[in-house]
Amino acid sequence: MSKTLKLLAGLLLISALAGCIAEDYDVGVPTAHLHIDAHILSQTVQLTEANVSWDSSSGDVDEKIEDLEQYGLSQDEIKIFPGQDASLDFKENKENGGDIWTNPTITAALWKNGEETKLDLNEQREFQFPTEEGNYILEATFKDERNVAQYVGNVVIDDD
Repeated sequence: MSKTLKLLAGLLLISALAGCIAEDYDVGVPTAHLHIDAHILSQTVQLTEANVSWDSSSGDVDEKIEDLEQYGLSQDEIKIFPGQDASLDFKENKENGGDIWTNPTITAALWKNGEETKLDLNEQREFQFPTEEGNYILEATFKDERNVAQYVGNVVIDDD
């Protein structure tokens, strides 16, 4: 009886482990968030999806925006002080079950009048906005092995 019980327990353990290995964690486009570090007035703003090419078990997403700057300008304004500290964060999309990513490539840039200025992100995805006032489009790009998602925000740098 003891051998049969051990064999049954072993089969149960193997099938439970096989279920974990076969589980599909690839389930959709993440959400992008801009955290603005202003001490007492700190805030987090969700950026808007722009160009997305994402293939996952929850479905394929293929969105193309022809004029990124025009699209960005149509979004709600995000007020920033000159030289403001900020960071980017990407979260699991709760609507489609979330994601697990391995070593995504994150880049960010500001666009103004057709000119791109790349932002230097550190390992924690922190950066500093320029000191020159004006209206900019923040572009953040998330790229993993197979997928890419681009996000935009309408940033107004103003000293007021």
